[in-house]
Amino acid sequence: MNTPTPTPRTDAAVKLTFAAGHNTVCPNFARTLERELTALTAERDQLRSDCENETKWAAHYLAQSIADKSRAEKAERAETVALANWNGALERAIKAEADLAAERARLDSGTILLIVAGERVWHCGVDLRAAIDAGMQEDAQ
Repeated sequence: MNTPTPTPRTDAAVKLTFAAGHNTVCPNFARTLERELTALTAERDQLRSDCENETKWAAHYLAQSIADKSRAEKAERAETVALANWNGALERAIKAEADLAAERARLDSGTILLIVAGERVWHCGVDLRAAIDAGMQEDAQ
């Protein structure tokens, strides 16, 4: 009998017998079982291969994700340090600006005493307001 798919194991093993004490299996049924077994075995092997391949890719992506997370955490730590440094510089700049404003107020209050009725006061041929302004400009440099 010709079958579309060869079943060498069944064809070699099946002997149609009706002897007492033997279970009788129809050869066509045995051939169908063998074809199904062969198909299921091939499908299992393919699934096993796919599973191994997916496991390799999953491991690769997991390792890459861990590395990315590590880089992100390192960048975040660097950003935190930079922000702390910037905040310190900002605080110093604000304090310096406040000190400068206080010094200007102090100098301006002293200078106001030198201005008499909107005119500049001269002392020994020197315009005192101009001298103070020049000194402040030198300090700023």
